Amino acid sequence: MVSIYALLPFVCAAVAKAADASASPSVNWGNVTGSEGQVYPTDVGFLGQTVYSAPPFLAQVDKLNTTRPNGKYGVEMRWLPKDGEKNNATSDDIFRNLGQVSPYHPADDLFPETSGQQVVPKNCTIKQVHILHRHGARYPTGGSTGGEYLFGKKIQNATKAGKLNATGDLAFLNHWNYTLGTEVLTHVGSQELFDSGVKHYYQYGKLLENLTEHKPVIRTTSQSRMLDSARYWTLGFFGWDAPAKMNLEVVTEDKSQNNTLAPNCKSPNMTAPIKAWEQKYTPAIADRLNKMVSGVTIDPSDIYYMMTLCGYETVSIGYSHFCSVFTKEEWEQHEYDVDLQFMAGSGLMSPNAKAYGIGYVLEFIDRITKQKFHGPQTLQNSTLDSNPAYYPLDQGLYADFSHDTAITNIMTAFNLTQVLQVLDPTNPDSKRHYRASRVTPFGARLVFEVMDCDENNNSTQYIRAKVNEAVVPLNQDQGCKSRPDGLCKLNDFIGTLQAHAYKDSHFDVACFGVNGTDYVVTGPSKTGTLTDDQIKKKN
Repeated sequence: MVSIYALLPFVCAAVAKAADASASPSVNWGNVTGSEGQVYPTDVGFLGQTVYSAPPFLAQVDKLNTTRPNGKYGVEMRWLPKDGEKNNATSDDIFRNLGQVSPYHPADDLFPETSGQQVVPKNCTIKQVHILHRHGARYPTGGSTGGEYLFGKKIQNATKAGKLNATGDLAFLNHWNYTLGTEVLTHVGSQELFDSGVKHYYQYGKLLENLTEHKPVIRTTSQSRMLDSARYWTLGFFGWDAPAKMNLEVVTEDKSQNNTLAPNCKSPNMTAPIKAWEQKYTPAIADRLNKMVSGVTIDPSDIYYMMTLCGYETVSIGYSHFCSVFTKEEWEQHEYDVDLQFMAGSGLMSPNAKAYGIGYVLEFIDRITKQKFHGPQTLQNSTLDSNPAYYPLDQGLYADFSHDTAITNIMTAFNLTQVLQVLDPTNPDSKRHYRASRVTPFGARLVFEVMDCDENNNSTQYIRAKVNEAVVPLNQDQGCKSRPDGLCKLNDFIGTLQAHAYKDSHFDVACFGVNGTDYVVTGPSKTGTLTDDQIKKKN
């Protein structure tokens, strides 16, 4: 496969200037998508924070002495957990326990019951595909307020004061500096998205063959990593002249504009389950590590960020000593921490998750049924969705680029209970089916395939869902009859969404209401939405 780096001159429009994602009176709104400027602008502003990392020098600094091959993008992913030899641990016990900062890997173990059903049934033909894609690997978010940065600052201050003395597994801290950027797509992320574009071209390229009335519209949002992810994906799918073959629609990420790919609503605080788990597992790790350092105290609150630094440093500078500091069990505990964050903040345990995700689901229904935008109005951008230039309904392939939390919201609004799960705050189930590393790693993708299938000399439409290449076993929770191949009659799937998705989201009160005034939430949800009993009835 050709490396994207040979093609960098064609994508150097990736923006390098810094910008703030929030609106201000000085912002020029004249060039945002849907304005009176050019039809498909890409330099719309609202990039978020864009700070770049120090350049890597992996050939010099990689001191991991192993005979195992290193084939994953050339970055160092051959680490074993601490004492890994004692329990037959592998590198996957690290890099598939990093939650949302895990490098992309097909979810080959997510649904064992459909693992042998990848092939399209012989009597079926794919007619349409819908791809919802996460951006590729990035630097940490939060900038100077992010936990990774603050931990780095703590170590830096102790070093400057001449107090730090680290030994054993942490001896590297004596010479370590935090050098990561902020929020920008990394080279690994660029390659993840390019590779995905190439792969999806081979899978679905023919679906655009008969689109002659206009160029296909690909949607993304305005943040730097989102825009660049879409650029690299389209480069892989369409080739170096991608801008001549498709239109890239950039939807502004700003609180004053609706955006189904970056939804924004009010949310009650659902951090209690996360805090309960972190209070249970992090103190013992902090105690163990503090025996190796003097001049600085590693707090339990530092542990999460030390572990995420393994993932971030790997995809940013190619190498991280933090990866080998923690045991297999500790990496599994970290994964559960992330799993709780996503389920409590964006999934079934969030009372607002379906409200956040319903806008995309309504757009999905419009695309399937070929109906123009007609409401109900949620977080859709009605200006764009009412314009066929931005909201075409005749494409055989739709591709949208979004964030991990938004994709989790959207899965919740689709009621994909096979993927999501209500989790116990203090007692992890080792056999649980939800793991953020399997569902929303960097470069994650949720795909729906619409098929025509011949049955008894009649053609029936079916739909199949995939999460990171794993076939979802659709069932009664989506209005489907369970089948070994995971297929569902399209009319049943769409009919269930039309009957329940918007109603179950309780959008108006869940998105705009105030906890304690319009509804009462005192703990995690079990369905990703408010119950009727929680909503206060108006006199």
